[in-house]
Amino acid sequence: MPDKETVSEYTTVFSADLLDAVCLCHAALAQDSPEPPIYYLNQVMNLMFGYLSPKQRQEIEVYLAEKKYLPPAPKIEIAK
Repeated sequence: MPDKETVSEYTTVFSADLLDAVCLCHAALAQDSPEPPIYYLNQVMNLMFGYLSPKQRQEIEVYLAEKKYLPPAPKIEIAK
């Protein structure tokens, strides 16, 4: 048996979940939505999180722990 497992870079998503995610995004941006945008963002995240592989979930933990979402810090020059 091969040592490496072939892993597809594609994930099949139920079309109903995809439609729900897009509708939730639109609801978050609508001016007359009954909930604040963060409510809809959390709904999308919860809906899509189930499609992630264990490796991808670990990548999210690292992403958050290392605060990779922040822009690079400005360079500090030392005066001579």
